[in-house]
Amino acid sequence: MDLLATQQCIKISQEIGWTEKRTIETTYEMKLFNDYLLVKKEKFPVTSIFDISFRKKSQTNDIGFLYLHTNSGVRTYFIKEEPFSLIEAYEKLKLERPELR
Repeated sequence: MDLLATQQCIKISQEIGWTEKRTIETTYEMKLFNDYLLVKKEKFPVTSIFDISFRKKSQTNDIGFLYLHTNSGVRTYFIKEEPFSLIEAYEKLKLERPELR
């Protein structure tokens, strides 16, 4: 399997201590291969993906949203970097494989 593109995503959680509340950001990668998209340990076959879109303000530090539209619903992921390379690789894959259209 060839790795076509990666996208860094963020998991945001909060911890409450005795005197403070902390926000913790953990990063992980979304990886697009020829036949599937891997997010943590979850695999999405490319045949089950309808579209990948995102919404993010232009400020670099703002957190945006990446939307993965699948046949089992829409999944939302937090991102800091715009996912142009992931979306471009997915669109190219759709053009190369007619069954994905």
